[in-house]
Amino acid sequence: MHAASNQNERPCRTSGGNILIDLLLGLWIVTLFLPMIPTLVRLLARQDWLMRSAQDQIQLQQLRRLLLSSGEIEVSRDQLTFYAEGQNRRLVQSGNWLLAQPGTWIFFDQVETVWFDQRQSQIWMHLVSMDGEWEAVVGDAG
Repeated sequence: MHAASNQNERPCRTSGGNILIDLLLGLWIVTLFLPMIPTLVRLLARQDWLMRSAQDQIQLQQLRRLLLSSGEIEVSRDQLTFYAEGQNRRLVQSGNWLLAQPGTWIFFDQVETVWFDQRQSQIWMHLVSMDGEWEAVVGDAG
């Protein structure tokens, strides 16, 4: 009979010690990785900047191709006027976009200001966006 009672008995264990160890281990892991958070945030922000920069370069190349095949390019401070695809077009800022009109061909978004300048035989675009500002040659005047 003594053997049968041992089968039904459960050992009395306290889980208080295990909870304390788990809690301390969890706090140690959190404090170990806490200093890495600013680095991760910077890496994610840099990745976003790189993607944005690549997208800007693609859009700049598209604009250069359009102007290369265009004629009658005229530069004024706030817009470019040119003849392309059988009609007169304007490259202007509309809200936060730089687009070709007529139509809604968007070249750049998040544009705060843009202006154009002709320096000798080159057309320069100076663009200020929410991500920063840059200047680039967009075509040849001629």
